[in-house]
Amino acid sequence: MTERGRTEKMLSSGFSLLVSLPRNDAALGRAALDAGADALKVHIGLEHFASGLKTGSFDEEQDALREVVALGAPVGIVPGVGEGLATREEMLRLVEIGIDFFDLYATDMPAWMLRMDDCALSVMVAFSAACRPWGLVENVAAESRPTLIEASIMPHEAYGTALTAADISEYAEIAARAQQPVIVPTQKAAVPDDVAPLIDSGAAGLLIGAVVTGAEASSIAQATERFRRAIDASS
Repeated sequence: MTERGRTEKMLSSGFSLLVSLPRNDAALGRAALDAGADALKVHIGLEHFASGLKTGSFDEEQDALREVVALGAPVGIVPGVGEGLATREEMLRLVEIGIDFFDLYATDMPAWMLRMDDCALSVMVAFSAACRPWGLVENVAAESRPTLIEASIMPHEAYGTALTAADISEYAEIAARAQQPVIVPTQKAAVPDDVAPLIDSGAAGLLIGAVVTGAEASSIAQATERFRRAIDASS
């Protein structure tokens, strides 16, 4: 199965639970998958705002990435930002490793990444508090449209606060307008009781990360298990 096919299969199986790993560490990935995660997200070439942890370049992280991919679940990646952004050659090498999709804010994504016709990676574009690129997901040619949306719309000062009805309304507006599956990340301190309203909003999945999982295998497993139970109970 191609990388895109594996991502599409995950999204077609119901509301998905993805886990963003604070480090490219197969032990953390295994903890998440054993607790019920459907997919994993990794990073290269950046400092992760929520966790405060840094990840190395492609060359520094490629062995760890291979170990995470070898766990067998779909894997997405943030391929760096700014000077740490992966090159075209490195993006193709990510395909060889087995990465399924990549994820960047629209304001960080070079235009050429929208049309890598020789690259089997699915494209996830992240909306932000400052930029919601409706033209990109609604109006450009189909060949350049991202295949997934990350609704990463919370300003940094809101990180770690409670999810509100107003937040659900914003996610619902994005999901209603977009043809692409919308993934909601836990920028806010979401709790399992928030899962049913998120499903009702039309979102296709939840991406839990450091704000709710912490950075250790035990805390990642515990958080993943709680959200898995809530998804199964609400689906």
